[in-house]
Amino acid sequence: MSGYAKTTYGGKSQVVDEAYAVHPPKQSDIIGKVIIFTLVGLCILLCIFISIGFYVIAKQLKANLTSVALKNLRYSNTSLSSRPYFNATLAMKIRIENPNFGFFDFPTSKGVIMYNGRLVGEMKINGQRVGSYSAIRTEVRTEVSYRETQGSSVWLKNDIKRGLIILNIRAKLRGEVHLKALNKRSVNLKCLMYLNLTDEVIQRLWCK
Repeated sequence: MSGYAKTTYGGKSQVVDEAYAVHPPKQSDIIGKVIIFTLVGLCILLCIFISIGFYVIAKQLKANLTSVALKNLRYSNTSLSSRPYFNATLAMKIRIENPNFGFFDFPTSKGVIMYNGRLVGEMKINGQRVGSYSAIRTEVRTEVSYRETQGSSVWLKNDIKRGLIILNIRAKLRGEVHLKALNKRSVNLKCLMYLNLTDEVIQRLWCK
């Protein structure tokens, strides 16, 4: 059986069925809903900002050569050889820097060593993990060798006479910065190496 409530309207008492009475929402219910909707909105905005940061704000990784040791250097005497040559062993240390939040993983990669636009050596960089906001050093050992096959070419002859050969080192390490969904990154290694034949040392090393 429905309950009834007595109300006063215009000085007269009326009986109203409670089943049809309209109850205004409580103030606490309204405040609770506002808080919930506000929190949901803030969470959505936070996710958007994080996604933008992962794809746009992520910093570029860096790689460079920190040192190179020259070993077993051999080259021709230009006054006695019509086809000059040089070969040597390079022991290099490569520094890879990750300035991002989230570690960087890259698989084993290859690099090339060029002389005057010609391939004179290849190098293998073992795959590794670089932690967040940190750097690693990895060692690479490779052979470089070149023999001039064109008798009319004077490039190598002139370089041997002046005792300086310039090598160009390039490598690309493709990997992924984790904790950033689908955020694949790569780091380039580009360096110039001045090989001093007379003193058998690396005279100058420059990376960009």
